[in-house]
This record gives sequence, C-alpha cells and structure tokens, in this order.
Amino acid sequence: MSIEFKNVKYTYELHTPFEKKALDDVTLNISKGEFVTILGRTGSGKSTLIQLTNGILKPTSGKVLIDGVSTTKNDASIFEIRKKVGIVFQYPEHQFFEENIYKEIAFGPKNFGFEGSKLNNTILKSLNMIGLSTSVLSKSPFTLSGGEKRKVAIASVIACEPQYIILDEPTSGLDPASVKNFVKTLESLKKMGKTIIVVTHSVDFSLQNADRALIMSKGKITFDGNIQGFVKSSDFEKYELLPPPLYQVGQKIIGFNTKNEKLAEDIKFLEDALQL
Repeated sequence: MSIEFKNVKYTYELHTPFEKKALDDVTLNISKGEFVTILGRTGSGKSTLIQLTNGILKPTSGKVLIDGVSTTKNDASIFEIRKKVGIVFQYPEHQFFEENIYKEIAFGPKNFGFEGSKLNNTILKSLNMIGLSTSVLSKSPFTLSGGEKRKVAIASVIACEPQYIILDEPTSGLDPASVKNFVKTLESLKKMGKTIIVVTHSVDFSLQNADRALIMSKGKITFDGNIQGFVKSSDFEKYELLPPPLYQVGQKIIGFNTKNEKLAEDIKFLEDALQL
C-alpha cells in the first residue's frame, strides 16, 4: 500500500500564453504508516503535488497511483481513491458550507456510505481526537475562531476514516498548546497505521515529528530523507529554507551546532525552557 508518483509532470494553463510548469518529473513513493513532511518555499510545487494524490488535478504526463490504482483511470476509481486519501487544505474555512458543525463533519462520511450509529460514532470519535467538545455540534462553523475552524476541518477528514491523511499548513492559526494537542492527534493516527503527510514551511515541525522529509524547489524534489540529516548539513540557503527559530537561538545561547547528535532534543529543551 502506497502513494506512488511515476515521472509526474503538471503544467497549469497548458498550451496557453499563461502556461506554467508546477511539477517537473517527480518520482516518489510514500508507504503505509509513514509520517512525511513536505517543505519548500511558496510556489515550489507542494500544493500541486498533494492535489494530484486524490485526483483533484490529473498529471500532464506520468502516473499517480494510490495502492496501485491510477488517479486517471475512471470515476469509480476516483471515488475509491478519495475514500482513501483525505486532504485538509490551508484555508479550510473557505470550504465550509453547512449550517452547523454536525452536518459539516457528517458530509464526507455520508457520501462514503456511513449512516446511523456508524456515522454518529465516527463524528464523535473525530471530535474527541481533535480536542473539540460535542457542545460545538449545533454551532455554525462560521462562528468559530480560526483555530477552531481548522480543527473542524481536520475532524471532517478524520471522520471519513481515510488511510492517507494529508494536511496543508495545519498548524497555521493554532496557539502553541493547540499545536501540541494536534501533534498528539497525529501520533494517535499514526499508531492506528495511518499515513500522515504534512505540508509545512516549518523545519522545526518536521524535525520534531516526521520520519521523513521531502524538500521541493521549482517543481522538483531536491531532498528526500531524514530531516535530522538535512539539518546537520546546515545547507538551508541551498534549499531556500529558514533554520528552526530555536536552532538560531540555540546557536547564540548554548552553542549547539549541526553536528550535535541530539539536535532535536536540544531544540525540545529550549521549547520547554521558554514555555513555547
């Protein structure tokens, strides 16, 4: 079971004066149970890549396979793929359309055949995992804070029980305590065998949580491996990324460097010390 890209290219506005290449010959395999982060500056191809995973976009050339099934096969295959691949986009509040949170979370599961007690149970389970009270179910999603809206969007995807959960900048708008709780949710999902893919600008988030990091630039994957190894190389400028903020602070305060074998532990120590 895996998400597989085979020599995938994607071009927006193909054969027009506005043609723009977004992905350039990407080959990639993400296996069941991995926790992967995708990093890169704005415009590097991250969002295009995740939209190709469940058929929102179709490759200009090459193949995207979900558990061996092509996203370009037919409508029935796309339906099954979208049951397996759940995506939380960067601005989930732009996706809300139901009158209350119960209906918002129930929309996806109902489309995939959930009903009765199974539907109610998956809604309650997703709320509990994301740290929302059942008291919010009768509220309009538009009355919530930015962080709460993001939680509802994540709960809506979890409720569909996909195998692959993809989140685009999921910690944006969350306070530090909510980020910690959110990470616990991801850890729980990973223990359930789910594959977690997080698009982020934060090297620090990747360092603390991911098994594997992909770094993208100009539509290509320029790094694929252990994020600790990347941070130790200290080649942030080459990959157009900023070092973790606490890594920069640590250089000034305790003098750790990229050769430190306990880099993640040192950054965690600084987070706790500064109560971040």
